[in-house]
Amino acid sequence: MWIIEDYRGLSSNNEKEFINVIDEAKEFILNAGKNLLILVDVTDSYGNSSIVKRMKEDGKLEKPFVSKEAVIGVTGLKEVFLKGINLFSKQNIRPFPTIEEAKDWLVK
Repeated sequence: MWIIEDYRGLSSNNEKEFINVIDEAKEFILNAGKNLLILVDVTDSYGNSSIVKRMKEDGKLEKPFVSKEAVIGVTGLKEVFLKGINLFSKQNIRPFPTIEEAKDWLVK
């Protein structure tokens, strides 16, 4: 099953909205079954330490349900955050420059 998590344009300026989207995605994943293919789009989104902390914690909870996870829109400081999320949650979320490349990798 495919899941697309859309965080485009979210920022820590509206942390409550950002956290709500994270929580909705987590609930869906935890109830969707196993072997999920997840595509995350963080284009033009900007988080803070509490948002990254939440993503780390949720990633750890979601790991047993996820077969593969790809992310697009990772540039600059988001690369550091992604490494932290992967390290903490023991996941291997792979960044890709385009949605097409991410989808190709997910289905291989």
